[in-house]
Amino acid sequence: MFSNDSKVQLAVLQERFKSHEQIIEKVDTAIQTLSETNQNICKMLAVHDERLEQCKTDDIELCKKVEDMEVKIDNLYQFRWQIGGVVALTMVLVGFAPTFISLLTPSPTPATIERAK
Repeated sequence: MFSNDSKVQLAVLQERFKSHEQIIEKVDTAIQTLSETNQNICKMLAVHDERLEQCKTDDIELCKKVEDMEVKIDNLYQFRWQIGGVVALTMVLVGFAPTFISLLTPSPTPATIERAK
């Protein structure tokens, strides 16, 4: 039915087919591995995006806290100067207190007794 030449060609084709099947199986395995890797990368990217968003909100909160602290420090700084002004004014008033007291208090006039005739 088949000649020897045909049988040899058929055997060669069968061997090539087997090697192609092995290559196709390896390609299928590689595709599955790439697909799994792609899914894992997508999951990792999603986690990283969530972390980035969390970092952004943390940064915003931290900036607000820093601004609040700056306002409090400015208020304390102003309060310090106000207290210093009050102390300076008090010292000046205490220094002039005797002068003001002498102006407000009339000096006593000596009483003299005269004889009536």
